Amino acid sequence: MRILIAVAFSGLNLLNLLWFVAALRTALADAGRDGWGTAATVASAVFGGLSLLLFAVVAALAHSIAAGNPALTSGLNGFAWALLVLTAFPRAMLIMSGVFGLWRAGLISNAFFSAGVVAVVLGVLGGTTWMRGGVWAPDGVYSRFVMPVLLLVWVIAVGRVLNTRNAAARTGW
Repeated sequence: MRILIAVAFSGLNLLNLLWFVAALRTALADAGRDGWGTAATVASAVFGGLSLLLFAVVAALAHSIAAGNPALTSGLNGFAWALLVLTAFPRAMLIMSGVFGLWRAGLISNAFFSAGVVAVVLGVLGGTTWMRGGVWAPDGVYSRFVMPVLLLVWVIAVGRVLNTRNAAARTGW
């Protein structure tokens, strides 16, 4: 039951991330960087799709659809870990599009940009966590803790940037 509750909260958090990216895309469009905003939107859509598929597999396993069939259970579990690792690439692209777009728009400093590039590199490294055990495994510390914290820190930092800039008057909303 705890896993099913966690899946529901994860889905809500994913919706919040997608709304955040919509705000980022709007800020980049206002700054004349529509391309980077579009890249952020696409990256968030891919990340969201892979994450929803991951949530569905985890929820299905928790709901015991594969009870009595250890081969199916093992296969679905391996598929879930592979999905978790593969979410590293759109996550890194999401960070990259935001950092590069904000930097090109002149909304962040060179130091913030450098920290963002480090975050992108760390994000891409998350796609290499295929070891069978330890820190660098799909169920290891890097995939389960470092990558989500990296995205959370990025969202907080970019959120502060978006909150401190002067909002343009938009008539379309």
